[in-house]
Amino acid sequence: MRGSVYSNNGYWCWDGRLPGEDKRHKHPLCAPGSDHAMRDDRPKEMAIEAAHRLWEDATRQRRDAPTDARTVDELCDAFIRHAATYYRGGSECSNCACAVRMFRELFGSRPVGELVHTDMLAVRDALVRSGVARVTVNRYIGIITNRMMPWALDEGLVRAAVKAELSQVRPLKRNRSEARETEPVRPVGAEAVKAAQACMVPNTADMVEVHRLTGMRPAELCGMRWQDIDTSATPWVYRPSGHKNDWRGELGQPRVILIGPRARAILERHRSTEYPFSPVAATAERIAELRSRRTSPFYPCRDENYSRADPHATRKPRDHWDTCSYSKTIYAACLRAKIDPWGANRLRHAFATEVRRKFGLEATRAVLGHSMGARITDRYSFEAIEDEIIAKASPAVEALG
Repeated sequence: MRGSVYSNNGYWCWDGRLPGEDKRHKHPLCAPGSDHAMRDDRPKEMAIEAAHRLWEDATRQRRDAPTDARTVDELCDAFIRHAATYYRGGSECSNCACAVRMFRELFGSRPVGELVHTDMLAVRDALVRSGVARVTVNRYIGIITNRMMPWALDEGLVRAAVKAELSQVRPLKRNRSEARETEPVRPVGAEAVKAAQACMVPNTADMVEVHRLTGMRPAELCGMRWQDIDTSATPWVYRPSGHKNDWRGELGQPRVILIGPRARAILERHRSTEYPFSPVAATAERIAELRSRRTSPFYPCRDENYSRADPHATRKPRDHWDTCSYSKTIYAACLRAKIDPWGANRLRHAFATEVRRKFGLEATRAVLGHSMGARITDRYSFEAIEDEIIAKASPAVEALG
């Protein structure tokens, strides 16, 4: 629900655009079972609940309307709400919201039943003109045509003819369009990793090193807990409580991460907490480092254990990282080291490339947790594929060339 709840002349009102309206209006809010506007001496929570009821009533009336009368804005709102539940608040929710943004900007007030194939081509061309990379254009159009439209058909929000017509958009091919091209993501070099680690506190630097030595996904590393690690086996076996592909198949796709000797030695240093790596430990190490470099004396009323942290602060360091804060920490360390920033997933690329070179494709798939064949694994071992081609072609060229 969009809009704002506010007090106006002693009564609660909601300013927003209801489904089916062309522009924003001021709507007085009523208490349950009453037709009179609610006075502002009532709690604001009651006004917010009344605004939700107003929105739901308008949505229910639109749901009973003919399918072709629904606008693109209403369809996209419904899909984003579905995505928030279906993808459990993950990064795919943001991808879905970004994918429909241009679609709404161009055709937000248009009824869905009036859309034709050329309208989806117009969305694709607008994304290209805005400077979005070709692979991102294809991903956004795919979300609309292959996810939103089939879901809308199942929910009775669009007709089959509209879904079929809008879904016939071909993906853009590399160097065959005006869309901006991007280079393949390369593995991060060892020198860049060491330079960034030198600008991190020990807890975070160890986290990056374990990431480099295991090749797990950033989300799996951030959620690592000791209770999920089987230390009785050699190598250790880490079974994440939740992972990217646990929805595949009837029972989910198993995911096991093996931890070798060098990574085990690092983890042994962080056994005191539930999560081996955490912002709490990183913050404590940073404060200890700052105090160790302190040159001025402490005030007489304060000792070296004095803390200036606000005990009532609403934002405090958490007991574990998430992928966003982990990536920001790496980015900040790269800036302090004055090197080109690199992303956390490039550590996974580097590990995959090394495994591919030494142990082949099947071992790489097992380490990375892939189940869709070589196509996905090849993205993580681009340079290793070049080495395989050179190794296979060299004997023939040396003999015949």
